[in-house]
Amino acid sequence: MRYRQAPYSPDSEVAAMLDALRDEMKQGTARGAGRHELTLVLNGDVFDFDAPRVIDQKSVFHDLPRSAEHAVPAMAAILADHPVFIEALGRVVADGHTVVFISGNHDVQLTLPEVRDAIRARVVEAALAALGDASRVATSAASASALGERVVFRAWFHKTPDGIIVEHGNQYDAYCSYRYPMVPFGHKPGEIQPTMGSLVCRLLVSRMGYFNPHVDSSFMLSAFGYLAHWARYYMFSRRSLAGAWALGALRTVVELVRRRQPERRARLRECLTAAAQETGAPLRAVARHARLFAPPAEDRLRLVARELWLDRALLALLTVTVALVWLLLVPGWLAPAALVAPAGLVVYERLVPKLPLDATWQRVSRAARQVARAHRARAVIFGHTHTPEGVWEGGLFFGNTGSWSAAFQDVACTKPVFAARPLVWLRSDPGAGSAARLSGGLVTWKSGRFEALSASVPPPAGQRAEPQGSPCPLQSPATAALRT
Repeated sequence: MRYRQAPYSPDSEVAAMLDALRDEMKQGTARGAGRHELTLVLNGDVFDFDAPRVIDQKSVFHDLPRSAEHAVPAMAAILADHPVFIEALGRVVADGHTVVFISGNHDVQLTLPEVRDAIRARVVEAALAALGDASRVATSAASASALGERVVFRAWFHKTPDGIIVEHGNQYDAYCSYRYPMVPFGHKPGEIQPTMGSLVCRLLVSRMGYFNPHVDSSFMLSAFGYLAHWARYYMFSRRSLAGAWALGALRTVVELVRRRQPERRARLRECLTAAAQETGAPLRAVARHARLFAPPAEDRLRLVARELWLDRALLALLTVTVALVWLLLVPGWLAPAALVAPAGLVVYERLVPKLPLDATWQRVSRAARQVARAHRARAVIFGHTHTPEGVWEGGLFFGNTGSWSAAFQDVACTKPVFAARPLVWLRSDPGAGSAARLSGGLVTWKSGRFEALSASVPPPAGQRAEPQGSPCPLQSPATAALRT
């Protein structure tokens, strides 16, 4: 798991990029056009609670209940391991800007008040240190309270005064969606309901040490791909790839069945009301937004079995059994008929194809357009797919913040998936609210500077602005969103 080691962490790059954003704000204010304010939105999956825990410098698998009892110590350990990142956030807050944390599918624990309090306290402490007040923390309650108000949390989505919707995007992926993202709890009060995605991460992918969960292509393989992976990394080891897969896949299905909860209208109303209160969005718009969710995978166990290869494993076992029984019981001249059984497996594979991952990502992208209509938004920004995007369509901006995670094409972590770090940077006129003119788009951070990858201004009505590779100068932002 080399990708989890400190040298491959993006902390220093994130910190440098945030300091550059702060400098842009200071320069804009100095030009005399009023104070330039930044809303930095961390668009979900900033913290990975599904990854194995590190105890005594060793990676330890876990399937601990996702409750405050276990989430708070995990959060404290993560914060302690990433001081450079937290100190950079503290400097942003110390400058008077706002930091928004949005829950993703890997850090849904950010919905827990205890986890939010732990993060807010650490960021405020870093902000006080940046202001030079670290020695007077005990007597600076008012200052700490003011700084704490600039550390904001959103369980589902964030809506800005100038009409930008920022959301992680996992709600449109059946493997990672929650029925009630504002109150994502299961049968036990305070314990978060598992999704197929979280179970697979903890029980399956994380236990296969040569898979990188930040790179879908490293573990979403064909039958021949898994065979080649086994031959390269497991054939001469004492670890069993098949055993880890079988146990993890079966446990995933059992947990989904055991913890399944049918939809309840009272919980749905509670969720929608809480979202309206947290974001300030109209309740009717929130309700329209929720209708776009993909039903959780626990409602579609056949899809789960297909995704985990359990259906093919069962059919293969049945095929071998039928063929052997046939060969043992029938005369020799009928033996070739045993080939009918494996032929049936081939026919099944052709008639019931596995849904490609790209189809899920396309569903997420399409949902952005529907979210814009639900809220009459002027921009919608997602994450989740790890694929950066940015385009203006009919005066509306649709973007994806991609990922800053340790994504490498190889196990040795020498070939990064992306040569530059993506973020979405949108700007608006200060104080204009929903009437403000938006501009900006998809941006990358590379070699200590920002480069725009999409058109920075909306095209004329009825036209579509495709992403462009030429950099353009950036000005004061209203919102900068990224995913680490």
